Amino acid sequence: MNNSNLGLSSTSTRQLERMIGDAAWISYPLHLAAGILKTFVYGFLFIVAIILWLGIWMMTAHDERAEEIKDFASEQTVYRVDLANNSVTITKAGYAVDKEDFKQAFDGCRGTGEQLQNPTFWDHRWLAEKSDVFQSAYIGASHNVAALQYAIFRAKHHEQVVSFHGVCGYGAGITVSAPVVFIAFLHRTDESIMDSANAKYNSFTGICMIDCTAADFSPRNDSIYLDAIYPQVTKNQNVALAALEATGSPEFWIATAHANGITDRDELFASYAERNQAQLTKLLSHKQTPQEDFNREFEAAIICCLLFVGFIVVWLARRTYKFNRSQEN
Repeated sequence: MNNSNLGLSSTSTRQLERMIGDAAWISYPLHLAAGILKTFVYGFLFIVAIILWLGIWMMTAHDERAEEIKDFASEQTVYRVDLANNSVTITKAGYAVDKEDFKQAFDGCRGTGEQLQNPTFWDHRWLAEKSDVFQSAYIGASHNVAALQYAIFRAKHHEQVVSFHGVCGYGAGITVSAPVVFIAFLHRTDESIMDSANAKYNSFTGICMIDCTAADFSPRNDSIYLDAIYPQVTKNQNVALAALEATGSPEFWIATAHANGITDRDELFASYAERNQAQLTKLLSHKQTPQEDFNREFEAAIICCLLFVGFIVVWLARRTYKFNRSQEN
């Protein structure tokens, strides 16, 4: 602003210019905030849409899940699995019973994590998350027992274990106090196999050991809020999952080695257990899908944008402050 023609003294002119500069500096954050709000108006609307979607989901998810699992009791098959010899027997026949399909496809001795459904946070497939909890526990325990039997077999022949890959068929004459579990399994229930858009694939729906109830053979569905953090399980399901997980502990391996007459190699079997768990973690891991890759890239892009906006805000504020100070002088 040209203040030279206002008819003011030089002192008054300097004071006026200083007041104008101070007002500009005080009001600058408001102008900056208004600009940022205009810039991110679409982002704000997007966030509002997400909040509305979450609200609708919270009000409808429980009923939708109840509708999804209402026929499980009649459709699913319950298998009794003895992990000591990996034997499978049917205790309750359901829809599309195929014991060999179940035994071979989910034999942790030979199997991998390829058949885990691996749902992500973005798609949040509730039944798939539940199924993976039960399935990975069974595959892991089956692999643990097979690897332990192999380690005992090699120890009795005074041989070192190099790897736990391909360790099937070494259980003859070896005592393992592995848990016996009952697993509810829902075979593919498509009305039409050709209708891939509405496909419902094989799912583990429940697991327990003793005092099983109907609730233990169905996915727990009483809290959608806690399920959003980690798939909930019933008390009996949790006991069974803990027992399966324990088959990979050093304590279990050492105790089993003692039961088979090997009492002087505790440290060796503890190291075997740790090595087996490292291998199992890799076995049950999965490669990132294109959707997961996109999600990670999208998150990184959002973070970079926020950092860039923050940098611009600081830079403009600093530049304006320096300009105002130079005008005062």
